[in-house]
Amino acid sequence: MKRIGILSVRGAMPYYEELPFNVRINEPGIIKDLDLLILPPGTLVESQVLQRYDWIEREVWEYVERGGFVLGICSGTQLLSRAVNLNVRGLPGYSKGLGVLDIVFEPLIVTGPVRVKIINETWATRGLVGSELVGWQAHTYGKMSILSNNVQVVGVSHVLRHNYRNVRIDVPTLIISRKYNVFGTMVHGILGSGSPIIRNIFREIGVYDNKEIMNYYRDYHEKEWIGKGSVVNPRMSTKIITVASTLTSEGKTLITSALAFCLNKAGYYVGIAKLAGDIRDLHPGLYILDRPFKPWMSIKLRWGGRSLGWVNLRDVLNTVESLGLDALIVEGVMGLLTGSSRKYKRGFSSTLDFIRWVNTDVVLIASANLDGIEGSLFRLKMYIDLLIRYGRKPIMVILNNAYDGVHENRVIRKFSKYVNKLGVSFVVIKSVSTFSKPEELIDLEDYKEAAIKVADTLCSVIINELGKSRLL
Repeated sequence: MKRIGILSVRGAMPYYEELPFNVRINEPGIIKDLDLLILPPGTLVESQVLQRYDWIEREVWEYVERGGFVLGICSGTQLLSRAVNLNVRGLPGYSKGLGVLDIVFEPLIVTGPVRVKIINETWATRGLVGSELVGWQAHTYGKMSILSNNVQVVGVSHVLRHNYRNVRIDVPTLIISRKYNVFGTMVHGILGSGSPIIRNIFREIGVYDNKEIMNYYRDYHEKEWIGKGSVVNPRMSTKIITVASTLTSEGKTLITSALAFCLNKAGYYVGIAKLAGDIRDLHPGLYILDRPFKPWMSIKLRWGGRSLGWVNLRDVLNTVESLGLDALIVEGVMGLLTGSSRKYKRGFSSTLDFIRWVNTDVVLIASANLDGIEGSLFRLKMYIDLLIRYGRKPIMVILNNAYDGVHENRVIRKFSKYVNKLGVSFVVIKSVSTFSKPEELIDLEDYKEAAIKVADTLCSVIINELGKSRLL
């Protein structure tokens, strides 16, 4: 067989989508013997892999200059670029790339399905000009500037929504080097086993048989979401747990990732999902679970005349039941009440509506880094009372980013007694040191380490609560 290697270092997500490989590259000396090198999705630039692994730059350049074939997918394409501007707040903050491709990336947030049209004939797009491929984009830094004639745009995506606005734009997303055998894409899901681009690329390295091509996807298929039946109790249906917060930016993604780690480690077949369309929040959990993204992980919300998200709830529920998931952890959108003023007879527009509609268990969070211990506990009490009025008492309440103080600790103890009288578990999580944010500057390994630290506090509580609910 040909040796197809995928970079498998800090921040890499080799199983995020269907990709062919039979060699994992996590140490020097492997790249030189490959027939095809894949730089996968993930956070390769944000994770500073060129600074952490000094052999990557040297070996990739040696391989490219000898005529080796390279595929970059999203973060992998960014790594091949000259630089990526990682500052989404307006001030330039460029991180150096390999410089194999004469391009620079600037902030452009796109998180949804796209169609990409092939506009130029090359060795990777042979016979495809004028055709459209269907995939998705999930990035923060997606605006591509071409710096020289050494790079050719071969595909353009029609984007329906960007930077959180329903504004349509066409952006270059597929590129090729005129100087080296390098192909880059910002579109996920177009290099699977049935991909016409993959067939072209395999022909370049001397593989023509479709059955042989399928063999290179074996590693991916071992990580696929497949129907296994319930790990804990085959007769029980999927338990849905919604992670909600009183406000936005209180730690929903961190807690969702920590809960996924807990239940997975305990032997549960656990899935994750996100209300609405910002699937970037799923990446830390998928990195921890080492599993691929699937459309059912983005649950549609009705906002205004549009739906945010990918898949209708009924289809999501049918899918997770057919997979035999023990638990599905759903991260809410912004705050619990965000969007609740939009009422629909056949759907939901907020996390609160979703909880009522599906009758899910609830993990409720408030963060003390926004308005202190006192303000966060006040918000928690209001929202606990609200959920109880709707018949959805939380199974767990979390005070996130807590800190010590004589008076603050007294208030926390008093609140703990109040919550425990309600029969609700109360967990206090101290601030965890991390520079990562799900929507920007996220180093997935750094975030994973933070989630595991948080999990030390959560695991016994959530497993106990899940056990209780299964007995009801």
